[in-house]
Amino acid sequence: MKNVFWNKRITSKLLDERGITIPLVLIIVSLLTITGFGVLSVSETNNNLTVRGERTAKAFYIAEAGIDNYLWHLNEDGEYYANYTHSAQGQDGQGNDRWVDFQGGQYHLEVTALPAETPGAIVESTGRMSNGPNRYITRTVRARIVKKSFVNYLYLTDHEVVEGTGSLIWFITGDVIHGPLHSNDRINIYGNPVFEKKVTTSRTLNIRSGSNPQFQEGYEENAAPLEFPPANIKLKELAQIDGYYYYGTTTITLNLNGTLNIVNNDTTGRTEGPTGTASLPSNGVIYVDGQVGARGNATNGDIYISGTLSGQVTIASKNNIYITGDILYANDDNDILGLVADNYVYIRHWGNRWRIDDVAPYNIEINAAIFALNHSFTFEDYSRGPAKGTLTIKGSISQRYRGPIGTFSGSTRYSGYSKDYWYDERMKYQQPPHFIEPVNSGYEIGFWEEIQR
Repeated sequence: MKNVFWNKRITSKLLDERGITIPLVLIIVSLLTITGFGVLSVSETNNNLTVRGERTAKAFYIAEAGIDNYLWHLNEDGEYYANYTHSAQGQDGQGNDRWVDFQGGQYHLEVTALPAETPGAIVESTGRMSNGPNRYITRTVRARIVKKSFVNYLYLTDHEVVEGTGSLIWFITGDVIHGPLHSNDRINIYGNPVFEKKVTTSRTLNIRSGSNPQFQEGYEENAAPLEFPPANIKLKELAQIDGYYYYGTTTITLNLNGTLNIVNNDTTGRTEGPTGTASLPSNGVIYVDGQVGARGNATNGDIYISGTLSGQVTIASKNNIYITGDILYANDDNDILGLVADNYVYIRHWGNRWRIDDVAPYNIEINAAIFALNHSFTFEDYSRGPAKGTLTIKGSISQRYRGPIGTFSGSTRYSGYSKDYWYDERMKYQQPPHFIEPVNSGYEIGFWEEIQR
C-alpha cells in the first residue's frame, strides 16, 4: 500500500510540473518567433537602406558622367555650347525633360552659356535611379566649364631655373603660396614651404632630403603642360580693331575715376590711340608696339605703368612692361587688369638706363594678372641696392622662367623684396579682357558643386 501511495504522488508531481512546463515552452517559442520576425524586419530594413544607399551613390556617379560627356563634346568642338543641343539637354516639344540612359540610370542637362569674353558654360547635370514605379532617387551636380587658362594659377612657370644660368630656383622654408600652382618643369623644394592650394607639375617634385613641405590640397605629378604662345599677336590685332594701339615707349597712369593718362611721343605716325586723358578702350585692350631691346630707346615697345584702375582692361607690350608704383583696384569685386609682355615684366628699379638713381618704392602692391611670355616677372637688377620691404601680389603670375625679386641668406634679405603673393579667386571664373590663352587651350572644369533639388 505504501508503494502505491508513493507512486501516485510521483505521478501527480510529474503531471503538475508538465502543466507548468507546457505554458513556459509556449511563451519561449512565442518570444523566439517575435524576435525572429524582428530580426527579419531589421534585416529587411537594413537591406532597403543598403539598396537606397547604392542607388543614391549611383545617381551621383551618373550626374558626374553627364558633366564629363558635355566636357568631351566641348573639347571636340570649342563652340559646341553655342551651336548644338546635347541629347540630354533641356526639354522636348511636349515640355518634358530630356534624359539619356547611362549604366542603369539616366541623366538630364541644363546648360547656360557664359559671357562671350569668357568662353564656356555652366552645366547642371541631374542623375537618377529608379526606386520603384514612377519613383526616382536623384542627385544634381553643377559645374563651370571654361577654357584652360594661365590665370587659373597664382604661380605658373614653364622653367624653374634662372634664365641664362640654369641654376635651380627653390621654394624654401618661410614661403607660403596662397593659391594654386603649376609648373611645366620640376618643382624644387628645400625646407618646409607651405602650399595652401593644389600643386601640379608636368614633371615631378624635387624635394631635398630632410624637407617637409605642406601640401594642404595635395599635389599631382606628370600633369598635362600648358603650352606658352611665342607672342601676343592676337592682342595687337584686337587693339588695332577696337582698342588702343601705340608705337614706341608709352606711359600709362590708371586713374581712380575710370580714366587713363597716356603719354606717347611717337614720331613715326603709327600710333592710333588717344593721348592725354582717355576713357578705357571699348574692347578692353591696349597694345604698345615697337622695337625690342634695352631700356632707353624711345622706339621700344615699352610700357611704364602705375595707378588705381576702375574698370577692366588688358595692357600688352611688344617688349617690356615697367611697373613704377602701386597698381591697385578701385573696386576689388569689379575691376580686373591684365599685364602681358612679350619679354619681361619688371618692377622698375632705376630712373634711367645708367642705373644710378634708385626709384624703386619701399613696399609695393600689384593687383593684376601678370604674364611674361618669353622671359620673367622680376625686380629690375634685383641683386643691387638695399632691401626694399615687401612685394604684395594679388592676382596671378605666369612666366617662361621664374624670375627672382631679390637676394637673401637664411632669413636675411640683402636686396630686393620679400614675397607676399595671393591668388585672386575671381580668376577661377573671370579673366582680364581677351587674356592670352595656352596653345593647347581645351576646356576644363573650373569648379563643381553638388546642389540640392
